[in-house]
Amino acid sequence: MHWAEASTAQPNLVKEDVAALGITLAGELAEEAEAAAAEPDQFEVLPENWDALEIFLRCCRQWLFRGMDGHREALDLQAIISVLSLYQLPPEQQLERLDQVQLIERGALSVMNQPRN
Repeated sequence: MHWAEASTAQPNLVKEDVAALGITLAGELAEEAEAAAAEPDQFEVLPENWDALEIFLRCCRQWLFRGMDGHREALDLQAIISVLSLYQLPPEQQLERLDQVQLIERGALSVMNQPRN
């Protein structure tokens, strides 16, 4: 679940934020913060997937949610199409990228919608 949540990309900011509020993390929360800080920030992306990942990351704030429980349904398709248009790709390449982004989206949803402990 490392890449799916924005806060885990900068685990030290969580510590700084709670410290600024006068909060001390203890027990399990402190252990989770330490574990997040120890996780590597790098992972391999195959060259043929790089463009699709870049598009996905540009759209990753455009999630559609269901209900009040924070369950993500999908990325806003219009947001993906808008970002794709910025690349000025031929229509057949746009469709290929859209398919790739939606595959990434499915993987991300399966992680982000897992029940939390």
